[in-house]
Amino acid sequence: PAWEALGKVGFNILALFSPEHGPRGVLEGEIASSRMEDGTPIHSLYGATKRPTPEMLQGLDAIVCDLQDVGARFYTYGATIFEVMEACAPLGIAVIILDRPNPLGGITVEGPLIETELMSFIGPAPLPVTHGLTLGEMALFYRDWKKLDIEVEIVRVQNWRRDSKWPQTNLLWRRPSPNLPDFTSAAWYPSLCLLEFSNLSVGRGTEAPFQILGAPNFNSQAFLENFKCDQPIAVEAIDFTPAHAVFAGEACQGVRLSHEDVPERPVELGMCVMAALRGSHPDFSREDWDKADKLLGSRAVLNALWDGDLDFALQKSRVDAKTFEEKRRPFLLY
Repeated sequence: PAWEALGKVGFNILALFSPEHGPRGVLEGEIASSRMEDGTPIHSLYGATKRPTPEMLQGLDAIVCDLQDVGARFYTYGATIFEVMEACAPLGIAVIILDRPNPLGGITVEGPLIETELMSFIGPAPLPVTHGLTLGEMALFYRDWKKLDIEVEIVRVQNWRRDSKWPQTNLLWRRPSPNLPDFTSAAWYPSLCLLEFSNLSVGRGTEAPFQILGAPNFNSQAFLENFKCDQPIAVEAIDFTPAHAVFAGEACQGVRLSHEDVPERPVELGMCVMAALRGSHPDFSREDWDKADKLLGSRAVLNALWDGDLDFALQKSRVDAKTFEEKRRPFLLY
């Protein structure tokens, strides 16, 4: 870990700060503050507060951020760095980011852009669902957007190219959170995670996180009849029982999606899944449907999918993606 490496070369480590999933990426739910064996405090930034307090920052010259993002707007590590920047700016504390590759690569961008009224900790900046940025580039974008007066230093990734996805880096995958055990799950994450809050299993607690969709009363056959996508996605009806998360221990019906590699446009795939869900389950709760708003980021797109207008949803998202590709250009480091 970075704190061990920095300590070995003489840096005085006064505190650690824990994002969602804890210092080692293995925890679920809110994180409690704690201490290292030597007494060094570990301040939780995913519990009572998501922004470091002045007391937590007392005596610090800089905060070093060493996190592996997964390239989706709603993954919270970017939001944690933004909160750190907000806290450090008025105190004159520098933020140093040890940059890492975006596992999805740095080329593909998929909308929609988040609407201002839907911004939250899972949508903390005007970003599309997949942005093609590293955490360092996200920090530069955020500093400019918020006009923060803060020193941000990016230690760049060596030998990474924007057209490289994780397998092309030849780096070992270390799961950044419990439900992303491999690159495949991270590549599917921006698709089915759009339905994370909608009273459906999205494969958490199974062997294929974010590749399975279902529920105890899911009509798999109707879904298969309604699913349409211009990507080479195979879909099959399955029975499954999640070991944890939504419907833990309950027998579910559902579908499993697969690809000979990974989806090239996972967000568009997710919208195709939502369209098929709406068509196959006309009695699906509007309340549960609307719980996808902060993840998808656009009520216009969400309403279009509810109304059966997949073409509008895809077109709106593509226009938003093109808009963001231009906005992000000044902040690209690679």
